[in-house]
Amino acid sequence: MGTIERRSRERKQREEQIVNAAEKVFFEYGFDNSTMDDVASAAELSKGALYTYFKTKNELCICIVSRALALVLAGFEKVYENKKLNGLKMIYDAGMSFRHFYNSHPKYYCALLSYRNHRGGCGEESRFLQNTLAENNRINELLTLMLRKGTEDGSIRDNIDAVKMALTLWGELGGLIPGFILNGDAAGGTDLFEQALDLICCGLIKKK
Repeated sequence: MGTIERRSRERKQREEQIVNAAEKVFFEYGFDNSTMDDVASAAELSKGALYTYFKTKNELCICIVSRALALVLAGFEKVYENKKLNGLKMIYDAGMSFRHFYNSHPKYYCALLSYRNHRGGCGEESRFLQNTLAENNRINELLTLMLRKGTEDGSIRDNIDAVKMALTLWGELGGLIPGFILNGDAAGGTDLFEQALDLICCGLIKKK
């Protein structure tokens, strides 16, 4: 391995260590109550050294959002790889996969909801933001492929714009649970989430 490759690998390893430290700090104390000094201390770095890897606290949060998206993406990919499913069942199972993500990783889910709050603090040129956007785009692409499969196999009506519908679905999946929680559902909204998912799928069914 050459010098450039070794330095690149070492930098990525250090970045991962810093994000691990930031995640621990943010999850314990909250983003607003945490500082870069707190992260530097947890990562056993000087504050100056920390800033050589991450320009802002927002960049650290975007990296945590990226981890959340990676978990969602892995679940969606598993659904899409099951070629025994028709397109409509893929959409339903993708929704249930998202519910499992929420139940299993509530702190990552909360981080995902904070995405818009941190994007502006990163700067569009941030490679951490670009990585996160790429993962989000892949999620939309998978939902688009599931919808197109459904229109091809006849399980989903063919008068939809798959790209626009994928964007709508992804937005709906992320927004359903907070609304249910705000309405006081003690179970965290997951039962109501399943009912809402049923309604979404009913709206996609191709009428015979």
